Amino acid sequence: MKYSLKDVTASLTPEKHSADGFWTRCVLRPLSYPVAWLALRCALSPNTVSWTGVFFAVAGAVLFGLAGGVFRWAGIAGFFIFSVLDCVDGNMARTIKKPSPWGAWTDTVSGYIVYTAALLSLGVAAERAGGFDGPVGLCIFLGGFSAAANMLMRAAVQARRVSAFTITASVAGTPAQQKPGREKWISENAGVTGVMVPAMCAGVYFGKLHWALFFYTLLYGIGSVWIVFRLAVKNKNRD
Repeated sequence: MKYSLKDVTASLTPEKHSADGFWTRCVLRPLSYPVAWLALRCALSPNTVSWTGVFFAVAGAVLFGLAGGVFRWAGIAGFFIFSVLDCVDGNMARTIKKPSPWGAWTDTVSGYIVYTAALLSLGVAAERAGGFDGPVGLCIFLGGFSAAANMLMRAAVQARRVSAFTITASVAGTPAQQKPGREKWISENAGVTGVMVPAMCAGVYFGKLHWALFFYTLLYGIGSVWIVFRLAVKNKNRD
């Protein structure tokens, strides 16, 4: 079946539109529509597009962290391509209306891979770029810490979603319809599909990559502690 560009743009639901962050809504989503239409014309699957995006993000992380000069900008371009394709796969899935059991799994795993690669590369790039009079290796350590904190935050959010789904299904017999929480808002607005790519651009241009690194270290460090605390309190009250 052939789909038109209008079919692709009409597939975005009001709920998904409201959940999109500012950067996604204004930049990534408009760019993703023609790419999704072309991918459908080429008979690609949403999962193929998802893994293609992961490839660009990992390649971008290698270039951004280990290379310099124009190659660092090429690394940022890899992250940006992933950000667009991260919208494209969803556009395609909603357009063809054929949910795949692998779709949610792919989305979860790709998130772990891409955010870990991006934050580690940010730490390495900040260390190599200089401009910070701190202990040798501190930026690399902070990149690893922020990547681990992000993984912990994501795992805790996933655990809470599974718990909420199980409880709602057992009580009502129907799947839970959850509203996006603060963690989702942070991910949409501050993550790779949010302002992380513009922050990297600013850091490279002004020679202040370490400030972007400090921001994400604090953001994901505090965020992971907060959500784990909330889960612990909720489980204690349930017991």
